[in-house]
Amino acid sequence: MIFGNKKGNVVVEGITIVILMFVLAVIGVFSYYTFDQLNTDLQADTEMATVSKETSQTLYDNHAPLMDNLFMFAFVLFVLFVIVSAFVIDTHPIFFFISIILLMGVFVVAGIMGNTYDDIMQDSEISAYANEFTYASWVMTHILELMITIVFLISVVLFIKFKT
Repeated sequence: MIFGNKKGNVVVEGITIVILMFVLAVIGVFSYYTFDQLNTDLQADTEMATVSKETSQTLYDNHAPLMDNLFMFAFVLFVLFVIVSAFVIDTHPIFFFISIILLMGVFVVAGIMGNTYDDIMQDSEISAYANEFTYASWVMTHILELMITIVFLISVVLFIKFKT
């Protein structure tokens, strides 16, 4: 559980996943944008050593793939964590139905975050950098569908747990 010893915290964990993924995706794209401007200035600097320029260029070339893969790694780990925590936490079956109703809020937040990400990445200056983040862009574009799937998996896990 992300927030201490609370029972049936799937709603909070769902919103936490959506917000964290949004923040990680936006930070990744904007850090790449900033690094591009910095790298351009470093490459144009005549007083900079060649080794420093090569190192900066290598780091720049590896930045987008690394951040994109880290985003996907974090997303998969968060999803696995929520599914395992749904199985491990001790809940009463009545909370299952209450959680399903409250998860509508998670879907609203997921839709808002997905649309906000899309709006930010449509900016003409940012869109070229956002295209380098294939995993993050795909996940954030489909975050609502992914959250519905995750909630379905959590529901299956809770249903299996109640039957045993």
